[in-house]
Amino acid sequence: MTDVRIIAPDAYPQPVSRSEAARISRALKSPDALAQGARVIRQAGPILRMGVEDYVRELEQAAGDPASVFDKAHEIRGFAETAGLRATGRIADGLCRYIEEASKRGVAADPAVMALHVSAIVRATNAKDEAGRMSDVVAGELAALAAHKLAETAP
Repeated sequence: MTDVRIIAPDAYPQPVSRSEAARISRALKSPDALAQGARVIRQAGPILRMGVEDYVRELEQAAGDPASVFDKAHEIRGFAETAGLRATGRIADGLCRYIEEASKRGVAADPAVMALHVSAIVRATNAKDEAGRMSDVVAGELAALAAHKLAETAP
């Protein structure tokens, strides 16, 4: 068995000096770097969207298993906005928050509430312009429903 050593963060050798780190930070915040980063994200958007769509299919298949639903929704909320699917990300975030809060309270997440979120995630992912804007309204309504269901579990 290997001995475990805890190394204080300050004991690690620094890859660059403080002044060099400050210079790098300024360079990364420059308008040119920000524009280049935005361009790279736009170019990666279709690939990211395909990844989100794969996660959404897996989310649909995970129905009935709250842990799997949470895992897939967590992945979706992490990538969706970058992939241009803002409403999908918001709804997935709401689902994750609901499941987390139910778990903290020691109650099971309501399967119907989870199913509504999953259905809305699927629809938002496949939505076009106007339907996508409507998905923001759906995200808000689902958040209100989740809050109401959680309030019912309060002692």
